[in-house]
Amino acid sequence: MPKTTMQRRYEYDKEAIKFYNSKAWETCRHIRLKRDFYLCQECLRQNKITVYDVVHHIKPYKDYPELALDVDNLISLCHSCHGKAESNVGGMNRRINIFEFEGNQEIF
Repeated sequence: MPKTTMQRRYEYDKEAIKFYNSKAWETCRHIRLKRDFYLCQECLRQNKITVYDVVHHIKPYKDYPELALDVDNLISLCHSCHGKAESNVGGMNRRINIFEFEGNQEIF
């Protein structure tokens, strides 16, 4: 069976492996799934019904370990939406750089 993205990403990270195999994670994950009715929440926003495949950390586990077991930092997603979320493409969790600048005052 091919490895999932998460398995490949954390393949050598013993701390992450320990976390994702913990009872605490399984419990937290199950709570989120029940709240989301086992459906992809991003698809639901687009009026589509899709069964979940992944429970995704909105703020990444590696960057925000204190939110790792925060149910409100989790979302149920299908593989397609999870791929978009992980690559920050297509809107969800998309990072946008905002620049402010002014024109030359002497021109105005």
